[in-house]
Amino acid sequence: MKKIFPIIALIITLSSCQKVIDIDLNTATPQYVIEAELVEGTQDFTVRVTKTSNFFSTDKATAVNNATITLKKDNGTAISLIGENNGYYKAVKYTATNKANYTLNVSVDGKKFDASSYLAKPITLDSVEIEKDSGNPFGGASADSTYQLYCIFQDPKSETNFYRIKTVVNGKPKNDGENILVIDDRFSDGNRIRIPIFTTEFKLGEKVDVELVSIDKKVHDYYNTLSTLVSNGNNSAAPTNPITNWSGGALGYFGAVSSSKRTVLVK
Repeated sequence: MKKIFPIIALIITLSSCQKVIDIDLNTATPQYVIEAELVEGTQDFTVRVTKTSNFFSTDKATAVNNATITLKKDNGTAISLIGENNGYYKAVKYTATNKANYTLNVSVDGKKFDASSYLAKPITLDSVEIEKDSGNPFGGASADSTYQLYCIFQDPKSETNFYRIKTVVNGKPKNDGENILVIDDRFSDGNRIRIPIFTTEFKLGEKVDVELVSIDKKVHDYYNTLSTLVSNGNNSAAPTNPITNWSGGALGYFGAVSSSKRTVLVK
């Protein structure tokens, strides 16, 4: 099959190009974790605030229910989110538009945290190609055969783009831990890209929802370092945590995103 653009080298080099911030999380002082993703279009926007002593701890995080949270677009008017149970805050049917900057402000227990994110325009996922894994020694398409999926899309010329590729297999998301896949176009600007979803194996008969998510550099850096830390097991003597776009010492991230989706049946 014709290769549209080789970009494996790009992915391999990503983890070596990021600066990981060393923070000693083994202290008695808990840290706030703020997680929020603003999706293009009209829908509920949800923020979750928790408190933990270790970002990678298996202990259940403590929900924070006394925060004050506002969201603001560029120079527009800030809106307030309504608190719900278990550390969740919501803006009902909020309309987010691309090519705009959004700022999220969180105040809690006398502390203030701010993060901003640029909502990039969506890039169309043109198609998803399916190939039988060439490493499988068996000739037939048995239930045990594995398959490789490729995302095909046109990268815009003369602009910097960052992407996250997400998959849902038979209704189950495959986007956490070592399944995180983020790329940029530093070596492929303006090219037609064909990239394998190498983070997940696919089998015959599976229904796969593929989403090409346009993100900004801050969100890319967060997920890229998170993926690196998970892959390495975070076994260093001084634990680290992913790069965050929150000021004030909070963990987590705030991302404004747009996306394009395709659904395929592996056959």
